[in-house]
Amino acid sequence: MTRDSESGFIGFCARQQGAFEADDWLRNDGVDREEKTIACLFLSGTDWYGHRQALAQVAERLLPGAEAQFASLVQRVKFDFIRFSNLLRRELRHAPSAS
Repeated sequence: MTRDSESGFIGFCARQQGAFEADDWLRNDGVDREEKTIACLFLSGTDWYGHRQALAQVAERLLPGAEAQFASLVQRVKFDFIRFSNLLRRELRHAPSAS
């Protein structure tokens, strides 16, 4: 993932927290399918993002059997969970409120 696509994806994830649409995850063309799958599985395991079940279902639709392949996907893609989490949390803190 390039820094530009990463920035766009972080913004996408932040918007989805407040207005989750599974079909949007399936259509999001700016990010590799495996990276989206890892992000879905990661976020579905957090206690701060929400949408756990829906994210797990999206991951399964993106890449059937993804949960069982999670460790190998992470190694292959070299997904940086700490960076992703920090960037997304920062974006969520700075996002304008929906009020």
